[in-house]
Order: sequence, then structure tokens, then C-alpha cells
Amino acid sequence: MILVAFEGIDGAGKTTLSQILFSYLTSKGINALLTQEPFTKEITQLIESQGWKDPITLTLLFAADRSIHLDWIRSKRAEVVITDRYLYSSVAYQSAMGAEEEWIFEVNSKFPKPDMTILIDVKVETAMKRLSKKKDIFNFEEKLKLLSKVRKKYLELAKKEGFKVINGERELEEVSKEVIYSVEKFLGYA
Repeated sequence: MILVAFEGIDGAGKTTLSQILFSYLTSKGINALLTQEPFTKEITQLIESQGWKDPITLTLLFAADRSIHLDWIRSKRAEVVITDRYLYSSVAYQSAMGAEEEWIFEVNSKFPKPDMTILIDVKVETAMKRLSKKKDIFNFEEKLKLLSKVRKKYLELAKKEGFKVINGERELEEVSKEVIYSVEKFLGYA
């Protein structure tokens, strides 16, 4: 199983691009699986209903969700698994909220790191425009501050962990082509 994770701030285009990649790979006869985190409805609803903002609690809840998610992924026996968010989302978001990065990695140490991580990088202003079109309800100032910290953290992680960074500011067709080419090259198909 090859695990390809899409990462990026809210509104970067991860969901759209992961769906495009999945459709492309399956059209080529590759046994691919598309999934996302958070995975379980129960944990997602719990977080949303409680409005939790404590990074320690969130790290632990997302790790529990990830454990359930990985069991499900393994049961599907796909050749390529594409996930819209994975463990680096926890690292970027919860460390930006105040949890220690090293501790977040420790909590997630039993989970496999992705074989390939694609960071879709967009400016915070671009993401905010996209989110406003989605009717994403948020406190504008609070979201702007958080996404700025998270983007900075993602770019630091990209250098340390060797992510493929893709400029998500361009037209969707251009970005899609780069994503597909990068994954095909990684898989040895290009």
C-alpha cells in the first residue's frame, strides 16, 4: 500500500485535488482508495458540538480518529491510498494552537508516515476568499491568524519532512496536471 497525503490550510484545494487524482488513477486501472481525516463522524461531531479549541484534547481525539481510520484503510487493501489530510494536519494545526510539535509527533508515532505528502500551498487571503464562498462559518480575525500560523508551520514541515510543495494559486487545470505528474513520477509511471 502506498499512502499519498494531501495537506494544506483550509481552503487550499486539497479535497478537489485529491478527488481529481483519485479519478485519474482509477481511470488508469489502479486500485486506489480515496479517504479523508477526520474520518469518524462521531469524533467529528464531538469536536464540532463541543467547540473544543484545546490543542492537547484535539491532538488526542484526532489520533484516536487516525487509529480507526488506518484500520479501515488496511481492510480495503488498496494499491494506492489518497487521503485528504493526515497526521501532518495535526502537527501543523495543533502546534499552531500551542501544543508542542515533538509531543504531537510522539502521540502519532505508531502511525505510518505517508509515502508521499503533497502540500497545496496558497496564501491565506486566497484561502479565506475560497472559504467565504463555501459558507464556512468562522470568526474572520481568529481564522486569519490561525491559518497564517498553520501555513508557516506547513512550510517548515515541508522542508524538514520532504513534502512535494505545489503552488495552489494557479488555475485548477495547471495544479491538477502538476499533482498527477508528481504522483505518477513518484509511483514510477511517468
